[in-house]
Amino acid sequence: MLLIGAVWIIFVSLQSENQCNGLMKKLISQYWHEFRSHVSMSKFVSGILVAFVMSLTFYAFSCVMLEAFRLVTVTPEYDIWVLGEKERAFYQLFFAFVSVILAQSFCLVYWFDGPRRIFERRHHSAVRIVNEQRNLNWYFLCWFAKVLLCWFCIFSFPGAFYAFSLYPDFKHLFILLIIVLFLHPWVAMRLAFKRKTMKWMALSAVLVTILAFGMSRINVFDYEKLENTFLSRNVYHSYGLELPETDVVEKVEHASLCQNVYLVLSKGEADTTALLVVDGETVDLKGLSEKMEAWRSCHNEADIPLLTCRLNIDKKVKMKDVEEVLQVLADIRLYRISYAVVPRHHELDVRYYYFLSFPTMRMPVRIYGDSIYQSRVEVVGEIPNQIVVTPLGSETYDINGAMVEGSGCKLVLKGLIQQDLDYTIRLKVDGEMLYGDYMTVVASAREALDELKDEYAMKKYLRRMNQMCSYEEEMEIHNHFPFRFFEEK
Repeated sequence: MLLIGAVWIIFVSLQSENQCNGLMKKLISQYWHEFRSHVSMSKFVSGILVAFVMSLTFYAFSCVMLEAFRLVTVTPEYDIWVLGEKERAFYQLFFAFVSVILAQSFCLVYWFDGPRRIFERRHHSAVRIVNEQRNLNWYFLCWFAKVLLCWFCIFSFPGAFYAFSLYPDFKHLFILLIIVLFLHPWVAMRLAFKRKTMKWMALSAVLVTILAFGMSRINVFDYEKLENTFLSRNVYHSYGLELPETDVVEKVEHASLCQNVYLVLSKGEADTTALLVVDGETVDLKGLSEKMEAWRSCHNEADIPLLTCRLNIDKKVKMKDVEEVLQVLADIRLYRISYAVVPRHHELDVRYYYFLSFPTMRMPVRIYGDSIYQSRVEVVGEIPNQIVVTPLGSETYDINGAMVEGSGCKLVLKGLIQQDLDYTIRLKVDGEMLYGDYMTVVASAREALDELKDEYAMKKYLRRMNQMCSYEEEMEIHNHFPFRFFEEK
């Protein structure tokens, strides 16, 4: 109806005032009913103009609320819910349709609402139309507010937008909602005026569609600027961080006691110099030490032994750069470290798994100094089952004289551990070794050990490790299969 009125305004502007009034009354009496044929020109035009402004206002408000809603999804890693071009266009089109349809309902209420005139017949039809429009608008807005509240609760969890999305899986629900919202106002009109409303309804559908598509092209908010404000500080987006993949992962239980440190390479550059990023800022080794000291000073003395540095390291970073970071952490006596990883068979975007890491490890002995390192070498050398792993190249290793690809490390290590449980895995770490190759060996060793623990638990207790009921049983298995991993210079 809103667009019908807009077309009518353009038409009447070309006619004389007397001709306009006569033609308008004829058209209204033909399609609506004679009891509303006396609608004044001022009320007719003002209703259209106000409804048009209302549709633009509601559409702008919806777009701004969408951007405000996206601000809620910002994660501690400065990630944000990013809408693709098709997804954004779809949501804007939905907002435009809803805005125009609600404005059309307002226009009908404005025209039909009024006291009963003397000798006016079938006034109850006009009352029914007005009530239908008002009930529809308020009921829809209340229902939609409840849906948004549920959506808000879901998306308030960091990274939830990677796990749950309405588009394109549920886009048909939006389409059905628009159809119902458009057809419902015409129910009362159809009861009141029978078949006379069919032409108006068809014309209204065409014009509402045209206006909605046109309005949806309007970008009320500079969403790209909003996204870049956060994504410029997001390491995944800025540097294309690629983490190692493994089946051995654990959740970060105490996020407040864990500090993320990123070691990445410049995106799109040939320079292989590693960059340190902490709290969205690029720092050097001295800056890392200062930031970690400041972070530790914010915690209680009782919590300091539990403080963990979570290293998010790109697979292409060399181990000499990793060792420099480890040395800084050792110098400030922050010994608990964990490595950020992603599940090997992940179903969602890798950025969703920000809460997962490789099980917490102690600082490698080679970082403590030559005297401590040499004494540890002597102790390790007395262990009977020596499993020596030497990197030969990218994803290629020498394990006790046999050349093994990265994907086969787990099976080989598992077989060697089974030969004698009094074992130690000795990995020769070279400065030019890639971090991804290093993590392949470490992760394969843990995966092999976990499989042995699972098999032992099934054999002795008829349960898997994650089904253990007794702490004593679980500790007995861990002590039977200790993780012995030694890094050589």
